[in-house]
Amino acid sequence: MAYEEKRTHDEDIGLAPILKILRQILSKWWLIVIFVALFSASGFGIAKITYTEQFSSNLILTVSNKDKNISSVQAQTTASDAQASAVIANTLKYLMQSGDGFITAVQKEVKSRTDTLYDKDTLRGMMSVEHVADSMIVKIKVTSTDKELAYIVATSIESAYHTIVNDENFPTAHITVADSATEAKPVADSSMVLYTGAGLIIGAALAIIIILITAKIQNKLLSTEDIKNNFSNIDIIATVSNIKGKKKNDRTRLLITDRNVGLPFIETFKLIRTKFENAKLKKGYSVFAVTSSTESEGKTTCSTNIALSLAKSGKSVLLIDADLRKPAVCKTLGINIEGERGIYDIVNGVKSFEESVKYIEKYNLYLLVSSAAVADPSETLASDSTARIIAEAKKNFDYVIVDCPPAGVVADAAIVANYVDSMVFVAAEERVAIPQIEYALSDILTTKADIMGCIYNRAGTGTLKIATEKAGGYFSNRYGGYYGSSYYYGSRHHKKKR
Repeated sequence: MAYEEKRTHDEDIGLAPILKILRQILSKWWLIVIFVALFSASGFGIAKITYTEQFSSNLILTVSNKDKNISSVQAQTTASDAQASAVIANTLKYLMQSGDGFITAVQKEVKSRTDTLYDKDTLRGMMSVEHVADSMIVKIKVTSTDKELAYIVATSIESAYHTIVNDENFPTAHITVADSATEAKPVADSSMVLYTGAGLIIGAALAIIIILITAKIQNKLLSTEDIKNNFSNIDIIATVSNIKGKKKNDRTRLLITDRNVGLPFIETFKLIRTKFENAKLKKGYSVFAVTSSTESEGKTTCSTNIALSLAKSGKSVLLIDADLRKPAVCKTLGINIEGERGIYDIVNGVKSFEESVKYIEKYNLYLLVSSAAVADPSETLASDSTARIIAEAKKNFDYVIVDCPPAGVVADAAIVANYVDSMVFVAAEERVAIPQIEYALSDILTTKADIMGCIYNRAGTGTLKIATEKAGGYFSNRYGGYYGSSYYYGSRHHKKKR
């Protein structure tokens, strides 16, 4: 690997986990919004309940190191004078905040005006002194919940500051009142913003923590990289992007024969078809079973579209519904075959293989399907008759596609795997946990069948999604809207003469 390529690869590896975390967080944006709204409202409510209106009165003193009686020439301020004035201002600030003599004088002034002896610490708590940087100004602010008291304390400070401005403390200083104490006015409430902002931050942080902990516990499949990193012996056959339809339950009717699913969806299954054809050419494989680790991952949709794609290329294709517990091929194709029990009827001698196989002219596709669940599905599939059925199908058709139940739920898929050439595993994004996939694959790996690879189904799209996929499949754009429709073929279920 060239240096530049290696550096880019290393950067991708370092960036991918961060982007994956961001994607996990953004996928649950609604939870963050709920927590932010809840905690922000709580913070605002707490601020509203606990808020007590306060009032403040201000006065301003100016400080100079020049005596007021000096000549105008001597009164000119130099840089050293400004520096000396700043030192005096800081000294004044310290004496006002910490000096006992000053606060005692203020205490006496307040008592003479209110007939109440306030504690010195209480008076200090009401008062703040600030020296404005690079100036000779000292700002004093008095704050209290009592509007009148705030003004009284401010005027008392204005009267009492002379007690510390003497020749002993400031022998050369000239300190004057620039602005007398103002009438006390309401103080703007900053607690509303503070508490609301704190609630927003806490809510967002808590939601993100919950999302990340939940994602860690669930450990769901989020990208093809998760498959590559956890199952190095499983190849990615193709990535099928998610299609959002107009209705919640219209995913069962996603067929390549309907152009409304979009060209990328159709082309993806042409890519998959090519890989099936290559497997037949190189290894002689013609019987493929399709399974998943749990239900609702799209295995029936994939197996049906694989069969349709092969049939469209002119091959004779038999699609077998081996999910005898929950058959769904008929529903996916939109056909109605009442009374058919597929493999079950053949195994139990009710019908022959030729009688059970139906030809759907619309799709140029042969079907061996069941219209309803049957009893004893595992025993039916494990019988020697089922092995003979698939062997017979292999002789009479170019390709045989078997739709199996989920491997991680029941043993049926592992049973069928012993009769086929190769297994195809369907894994849906954010639907299944990685340990579930591992459990399902462990069952398949104990069988005779070769695992052709994984179809990564319902892949998300977007900037973060694309960035976390270092080697995504083709045609990853989100397709146009899917408009479901139903197809019924009535009694056209005859087998085409071959």
